[in-house]
Amino acid sequence: MSNAVRDNLTVPLSRVSAQSQKNPFDAVVVGAGSAGITAARTLVEAGKSVALLECGPLELLTHIQSTDLRFNPQVVRSVQSQLSTAPKYASGGNFGSLIQCVGGRGLFWNGAAPRFADRDFDGWPVPAAAMVPFYEWAETQFRVTTRYGDGRLGQALLNSLSAAGIQAQIGPYAVDRHPTERGWLGGTIGNALAPLLRASLLPTPLSLATNSFARKILIDKDVATGVEAVDRTTGISYPVASRAVVLAAGAFESTRLALVSGVSGSNGLIGRYITDHLFVRAYFPMPPEAYSKAVPEVAIIWAPATPANNLQLEIHLPSDNLFIDRAERPWAPDRSAYYAAMVRSFAPLQPRYDSYVEPLTGDTPANFSVHLIPTGDDIKLQDRQAELLGEVRKALGAAPADIVRLPPGASHHEAGGLIMGSTPGDSVTDEFGRFWSVKRLIACDSATWPDVSAANPHLTVVALSRRQAAQLALEL
Repeated sequence: MSNAVRDNLTVPLSRVSAQSQKNPFDAVVVGAGSAGITAARTLVEAGKSVALLECGPLELLTHIQSTDLRFNPQVVRSVQSQLSTAPKYASGGNFGSLIQCVGGRGLFWNGAAPRFADRDFDGWPVPAAAMVPFYEWAETQFRVTTRYGDGRLGQALLNSLSAAGIQAQIGPYAVDRHPTERGWLGGTIGNALAPLLRASLLPTPLSLATNSFARKILIDKDVATGVEAVDRTTGISYPVASRAVVLAAGAFESTRLALVSGVSGSNGLIGRYITDHLFVRAYFPMPPEAYSKAVPEVAIIWAPATPANNLQLEIHLPSDNLFIDRAERPWAPDRSAYYAAMVRSFAPLQPRYDSYVEPLTGDTPANFSVHLIPTGDDIKLQDRQAELLGEVRKALGAAPADIVRLPPGASHHEAGGLIMGSTPGDSVTDEFGRFWSVKRLIACDSATWPDVSAANPHLTVVALSRRQAAQLALEL
């Protein structure tokens, strides 16, 4: 990213701070991933002044697979690695990774964009019906479609699965299928940077400060009044004053910030009831005849969870290569890894009181320890996931391959720590992400989720952030 682009899209933290001391922002949003960008965009649309703080740089202006970098997966992995920081797993090793840049994980996500089922909101204070308009907004912004991967190959796979008693459908995916014409550029992968850049068309400016790490929430008595942030380039700390503070740094990072800022409640639940997805995956070699010999094709299959089978199934062909076919590579289906069926399953890991986030000493991103260990019921569910992947392999006529059970953190779908509920006695936040113990402090990312659905969470992160920010805009 050139300095000229950065200079025109971002504002130095020192200037953001100085501006806020003269005239406090309506809101400061911590974290410029999908949740934070959505919240900031929503507030700016409502005419509110917003400072958006991101601890990482501005490196990309779109999903990385919407660029020609996708033709070099090694470079894609290298870029992602350089922008990643891994928190610690209490039992040893790293717990997944956090992406530190404007756009966050949304610049590298797989693109799967299902809604949660209505029953997934059982136990939440948010009614399923209340989410519908926000899901619709998110699907429009991220260009969600079920037309990508719905060709001959996809239909053939659905028939094979149905014959084996596995009911599935074409998966909802964030790929812009509009034709490129009359000023509309189609073909891109949905991500939060598009809503961010569209915000520049709105009359109220958005102040985006990068390399700005929020180290502490500023609280006067029981009211949030801003944040103290560190310019990671200079090491200098600055206060950013605001009428409200929005936590959107990712579930566990938002939780860490609340804990180190002294936010508390009488129930001792802050940091507790964290969760993640149980994640099982395999790459099964496919018979070459499953593909067209002459025409490149892809398939994206999705089998949502059912009340009797609380796990989600996804099938992608060819392998992870949904967006990288090119003229320079001849289309020649064979049993190689390139044309394998990538089959994966997500299932909810049960949230428990003794699953929690613990801050570590020091002011740096991802500086926390994760206490999250699957127990007997979780392991049984993961056994069922592995069993289902074996059934899918047989239905597709694919060759055997290792079925890998990935550890917690590998899905990048963590949630909880600031769980929402109906009363201060059983939760940290209310249905709009507002903290019970601190006024004008809200969390709009998955930190507030009491549990996770089996479905990929990205669309729900965006939709819920839109809802919470819309409510904050009304109150402001």
